[in-house]
Amino acid sequence: MSVLTLHYRHSQWLRPAYLKHSEVEGLAAMARQQLVDANMDAISMAVLSDITKLKINDLTYDLYISTDHVIHDENNDPVLGICEYDPGVPDTAMISVSPIGENASEELVLSTLGHELGHAILDAPGWIVNTSMGPGLFDDPSEIARKAYRTTTRDGRHLAQAAPANDSTIELSQFAGNQIDREVYFAELRANEFMGSLLVPRQRLNLAVEELAPQHGVTIHRSPSLDPELPGITLHLTAEGEFGFLDMECLQKSLAKRFGVNPRFIQVRMERYGFLKLGDKID
Repeated sequence: MSVLTLHYRHSQWLRPAYLKHSEVEGLAAMARQQLVDANMDAISMAVLSDITKLKINDLTYDLYISTDHVIHDENNDPVLGICEYDPGVPDTAMISVSPIGENASEELVLSTLGHELGHAILDAPGWIVNTSMGPGLFDDPSEIARKAYRTTTRDGRHLAQAAPANDSTIELSQFAGNQIDREVYFAELRANEFMGSLLVPRQRLNLAVEELAPQHGVTIHRSPSLDPELPGITLHLTAEGEFGFLDMECLQKSLAKRFGVNPRFIQVRMERYGFLKLGDKID
């Protein structure tokens, strides 16, 4: 049993402010500090499943996690996972993740659990506060009492969605007049960024790349960071030659094994942290 205590910028209703991806990355780093030793790369399913209570922005609530049964959505279609809050089970965020099986590898299940944990940390406090506020002047009290909040991870593609490197470039016109879709969009980006930074943090990936890249014929280029929020040296990787893409794939497989995720997960993190630039992607 473990308690995770975190703070981030939020509204008076405990909804996240428009957090920059660097802020979510920092939040994940604080979570890792409470969960695993600083020199560890991989976080296991057991460690995440052992979290039983969250204290987020001074709001304390229980966390129930299940990975025992295949999860289905409202249409009875199988999905990877859900995070939900039901007022019938007060002060408890519930995470359900489909188990390892024919359609879900161990790595995918771990990624899904990390994503849903992001929702439990970043979205559940607002859900709990919304419920505690009670019905509005024109609301039906019986309907409010039964209202449940839920996010759903349908497949692996859901977990690969990422925000642009520059937060200011996010195109919001697609959500004109649709506040709900806009909120869902940002909630999913936040949960994905939390998952990615929790399972494969920038600093640990830097160290692993420094060690493993030379072993796979991948060249490391170092340059000053252009991101004022992340000062220091950034790494960029290239694999030269006709079959350089194979060297990069081998490196990604080695990194994936070290962090307990799949190679595609590592590729997304590499792109996110600037190891790979436009045109360097390995499909």
